[in-house]
Amino acid sequence: MGGSITEKDYPVQRLWIAKSMIGELLGLVILVPLFWLARVDISKDSAISIYIPLIIIFTISHLVVIILLRVTFHYSIEQQFLTLRQGILSKQQRHIPYGVIQNLFITQDLFDRIFGLASLTIENASQGAGAFTAPQQMELVGFSGNRVSVPGLTKSNAEILKGIILQRMKENPIEDSQSGL
Repeated sequence: MGGSITEKDYPVQRLWIAKSMIGELLGLVILVPLFWLARVDISKDSAISIYIPLIIIFTISHLVVIILLRVTFHYSIEQQFLTLRQGILSKQQRHIPYGVIQNLFITQDLFDRIFGLASLTIENASQGAGAFTAPQQMELVGFSGNRVSVPGLTKSNAEILKGIILQRMKENPIEDSQSGL
C-alpha cells in the first residue's frame, strides 16, 4: 500500500459539526432552567433579555470555532510518518513516527452511534504527557499532548484508517536510533 492517504480520502464528516452542536444545545436546555431557578431578584422579563442573547452568542461562537477547527485540521498517512497540521491562529505541524504509537482505538459516544460516526484516537510516547491524561470534556479534532483525535469519521472509515496505521506500525518499527536513548 504505497502513497499518502489524507483527509480527502477519509474525511471528517460535516455531520460531526451538527452532532457537536446538538450536544451543546442539549446541555444548554438543561443549564438554562437551572439558571432560571437560581435567579435572585431578577424579574422574569429581564432574565429572558439577559439569557437568550447570551445563549445565542455562545452557540454561534462555538459553531464558528468548531468549523474553523475542522477546516484547519489536516492529516496524512505517509510511509514513515503520520503527519498532522492544525491551527486557527497558530499553525502547528507534527510528524509522528509509527514506531512511537502506543495506543490506537476507535470510540463512539451516544450521538456518534445515532449518527453512524466514530472517533479514531492515537496516543504516542512523545511530548512527555505521562501515563495520566485528563479526560476531555468534548472531543475536538486535532492533537494535544500525546493524543491525536480524528472524530466524525464514518465507522467503516475509522476501521480502515486504524487498519492502515496498524499495518504501517508493523512495517516501520522504532529503531534504537529513534528512541532517544
